[in-house]
Amino acid sequence: MSIAPDRSHFSVVFGMPARFGWVIAMLLVPDVLLLSGTAESQDNDTSRTEFRLAAGFPSENATNVSTGVAISLRFNQPVNPDTLKSLKLIAADGTEVPCRRSTDLTNASITLVPRNDLKPLTKYTCQGSNGTMSQDGQALTVFSRQFTTGLNSATESAQPTFNLQTFDETRSMTTILFGPDRRLYAADAFGHLVRWDIDDQGFPQNRTVLLSDPNESRQYIDLEWDPDATADNLILWASFSHRKAQRDDRFYFTGTIVRMQLGDTIHETTIVSGLPHGRERQGGFDTLPHQPNGLVFRDGKLYQTVGSTSSSGGPPNWGNPEQPLSACILEYNYRAIDAPLDVHPSSGIDPSAKDSPVKIYATGVRNALEITSHSNGHLYTATNINDRTGPQDGVPNAPHLPGNQNLLIKGTTPDHESLFLLKRGRHYGFPNPSRGQYVLHGGNPTAQKDRYEIPDYPVGTQPDEGFAAELMYEIWQHGGTSANGMIEYQPATKHPLSGCLLSCFFSAKKISAIRLGDDGLPISITSLRSGQGKLTFDGPLDITQDKQTGILYIADFGTQSKFGADGSLKVLRPSR
Repeated sequence: MSIAPDRSHFSVVFGMPARFGWVIAMLLVPDVLLLSGTAESQDNDTSRTEFRLAAGFPSENATNVSTGVAISLRFNQPVNPDTLKSLKLIAADGTEVPCRRSTDLTNASITLVPRNDLKPLTKYTCQGSNGTMSQDGQALTVFSRQFTTGLNSATESAQPTFNLQTFDETRSMTTILFGPDRRLYAADAFGHLVRWDIDDQGFPQNRTVLLSDPNESRQYIDLEWDPDATADNLILWASFSHRKAQRDDRFYFTGTIVRMQLGDTIHETTIVSGLPHGRERQGGFDTLPHQPNGLVFRDGKLYQTVGSTSSSGGPPNWGNPEQPLSACILEYNYRAIDAPLDVHPSSGIDPSAKDSPVKIYATGVRNALEITSHSNGHLYTATNINDRTGPQDGVPNAPHLPGNQNLLIKGTTPDHESLFLLKRGRHYGFPNPSRGQYVLHGGNPTAQKDRYEIPDYPVGTQPDEGFAAELMYEIWQHGGTSANGMIEYQPATKHPLSGCLLSCFFSAKKISAIRLGDDGLPISITSLRSGQGKLTFDGPLDITQDKQTGILYIADFGTQSKFGADGSLKVLRPSR
């Protein structure tokens, strides 16, 4: 049966055939560390500037760099992805280090991930030659930058290890979830909801397609079990948007939350519709940058991350200006919703009204795929914050500041990839003029270096009200590039990583454990490893766990530039 986005109820029989297609390139890699003196002299008019490296991590001549580092490079123009092989990592003996290369949504940020751990206490050189080309055909200005690795830390060498197995080579899987019926569920960007049985060794088998969108329009992004779900009462919630839609006033507002009752048939109810997102064409395919994302239940409410509809809060480069319900965390009183709840701007819904079933919990969250409720009582999300290549992706022009900020703020801004400890009413730095928020991140309040400052703003520029710098932690320092799926690891048998957040770092092609302190913020971040050393993926996007066994299941989306063609699903089994 066709999945119609405007219907609130329908049933679908199990076992419909799966059909696979191209995925949507909607994932972002973070920006990188600002190079001294480089970005400040950059001209946003790329037609009048040379094609060159603007920023990078590790920084020039950095020491004590992790042997598991992912190298991030930011350019002042988009790169032709077919020429990335000319970006190389060279060892001290002059040999090239085998690396995997990936791009962000703009093709201006590139990540090089060494296939194996680097040697400790060794100097390495990252090189770029004129064989690397911009998208408009300019040759890259040659660069060379060095860093030196440190010793493997005692924490890293003693870290527990996992064994990795692939169990399914389905491409473009965006979300994965272990069920109360001890089965595994996953969904992709083309409307397929799939289930596996689990054998007595924890390995998935007997793949069954539960839902299949014949139009391949429904782009799933998250699955979440209802708090009342049991093995005999399977209530599954899903967040998705539609890649294919009529060009009417709903074209940029197809974000949807549904509740599904699973059984011999699937009964689906639309709970929320009309959530905002952007649109663009990339690689010949419709894409949904920054769609409404993850779901989590806590204390009788449902929380959701909703992405921004523009790159940096200014010009609507994805076709849709920032909306009152974009770039924020929403809180739904889901039991009070008279479904379906339409939150399209034409509905007139007011999230500030006392009796509104949807409220804005926190603002300034650019694009966070997942939201996680931790046993310490806190809500967490992680996001990359900057993604600029020029004024077309710029910041809003603040009415209280002199000049045109969209021209003032340069194309490369500092790397602010961060984990957020979420608090009601706080602001996390992404501007949204529809809510009266204009300043990017921390502004530039003092002449000294400030947390999350944007030094191009005039000194004295204050961040928007409620800016939560003390609740934000810069995970880019630990290879936290494009943090996406995230869980609290809670195996029934105590494990060294129990209580850690496990986060998928998509662009760094790894999963990291984030240990939290008493204040709720990270005290260490280490990459998951195998018994042989480095544990790498093609593009991990989501993670789930069987709490009974501690086994992890990964939606390894694949390489963005290949639209997930090399994606798969994997098992991570604790080995020690």
